[in-house]
Amino acid sequence: MPHGTLTRLFEVRGFGFITPDESDRDVFLGIDVISSSTEVLREGQRVQYEAVDAAPGLKAVSVQPINA
Repeated sequence: MPHGTLTRLFEVRGFGFITPDESDRDVFLGIDVISSSTEVLREGQRVQYEAVDAAPGLKAVSVQPINA
């Protein structure tokens, strides 16, 4: 699973973005993934995720916090 940082989270609007460790191409994080997370996600948090191709870029389909 790739790792990254949750760099922007707009809970009221229902989305956010993950900046991957291995790329400069942000991954979209939708409210469906945020709502189904078993733990609270917050900006600046390290995460591991799975992503799929979606227009216009990548979309996270599973996100889990990395406990340091």
